[in-house]
Amino acid sequence: MRYALRILASYLSYKLMAPKPSFVVYCCTAKCNLRCVFCDWWKRSTPELDTDEALRLIDALCDFGVSTIDFSGGEPLLRRDLELLAARARDRGVFTVLSTNGTLVTPDRARSLSKAFNMVNVSLDGFEETHDSTRGFKGTFRRALRTINLLRNAGARVGVDLTVYGGNVREVAKLFRWLMGRVDFVSFQPVLPYPPRRGEVSLEDVEALVDELLRLKRLKPSYVAPTTWYIKALKSYFASSLPRICDAGNLYFMVDPDGSVYACNSVRGSFMGNAVKQGLKDIWNSRLRLEAARETSRCRGCLSQCTTAVSIAYRLMFSLEDVVGLLGLAAK
Repeated sequence: MRYALRILASYLSYKLMAPKPSFVVYCCTAKCNLRCVFCDWWKRSTPELDTDEALRLIDALCDFGVSTIDFSGGEPLLRRDLELLAARARDRGVFTVLSTNGTLVTPDRARSLSKAFNMVNVSLDGFEETHDSTRGFKGTFRRALRTINLLRNAGARVGVDLTVYGGNVREVAKLFRWLMGRVDFVSFQPVLPYPPRRGEVSLEDVEALVDELLRLKRLKPSYVAPTTWYIKALKSYFASSLPRICDAGNLYFMVDPDGSVYACNSVRGSFMGNAVKQGLKDIWNSRLRLEAARETSRCRGCLSQCTTAVSIAYRLMFSLEDVVGLLGLAAK
């Protein structure tokens, strides 16, 4: 009920041209145990908040009306207090998501994670050879599958999230079909930055992937999490003709391990303040936030789940029926 009310309040604020953030990515640590080819977080040495500071951050996000917090990194499971932080948010009516590489889960931790998180995204970039090569270590594919099994057996809702790039574009659809029955849902986003390098991914391969994903979406609508619009947008993305759809710093923002708030993780000039040192209301009404929005406007856009996908949900997916449904859920 509380989650439905948060979504509804955010949606109405957006429609009234006074948007408030709904989705936050909290990169709770920069530490990582893998060396992924398309990520440089493992090269960073950003200090992270201690448990008391992180709990204050979670409380501030809840008080500010955020509806979803995605705990990411780095590898968030390297924080021993992760479940404590997520449970704090979940107990206050916030939808909690874990984004993990799936290599550090034990049976005991699977049980504790299933209680703290509404949903778990495990990264799986392809079948064994592809996934292990992108992650920098052999055995990561099998460890990720073991984690998926442990989490599902513990009662968690588990999905696979991957990055579409030249090295896996031809096996994504096959992987998603193979995963049916093994996970609750699948999701994806294309490699950054946008626009992609010319020839990085074959447009013929992208078109074949889109056709397969649309067939799978029609067959199992809830299994393929992204919308039909999002799936079709892959063609425009890799053809470098994607329209810019962005509400960074309005509908969503991200928080670094040290509490720094950015309108967008990919635009490091979009710093808005520090959520531990300042109140979020002060940050939201500050000159820095306006400057951060201008900084993101210089970006050509992207097709990330944490940005464009959220924007499209608010612009295209929410209808009068959706609002009535949320009100009905809230009343129960």
